[in-house]
Amino acid sequence: MNITNYDPRKVSLIISGLVITGFAESSVVSVARNEDIVIPSVGSQGDVVYSENANESATVTFSLQSTSASLYKLRSLAIGRREVDVVISDASNDGSELLSANRCRITKVPDSKKEKTAGSVDVTIFAPAVDQR
Repeated sequence: MNITNYDPRKVSLIISGLVITGFAESSVVSVARNEDIVIPSVGSQGDVVYSENANESATVTFSLQSTSASLYKLRSLAIGRREVDVVISDASNDGSELLSANRCRITKVPDSKKEKTAGSVDVTIFAPAVDQR
């Protein structure tokens, strides 16, 4: 039997040197490749060809509480159309993972919500390529 341990408090998201804080309750961060890494093709006689996809881009998505102190800086970076570097670290006890991406862009200025109760704000970043270790 294999028992593992995961601690979301050991996940860090750093954007251009800023340690992001104030995550919403749903998740910390998500990284999804924009396309498959290989494209299979099957010919009429069953021959298979694997085409390697050169598109290494990904989308980094995270939700922050509307009161997060990180939102001001993220909005400033988006409005200024600045490139950002992204580092995601998971230092959980049963393994560690490090993802990094350079020359990324925040694709939309994070919303400014003023509601009855503190809500969440989604932030989406385009990463041209993600280095995963």
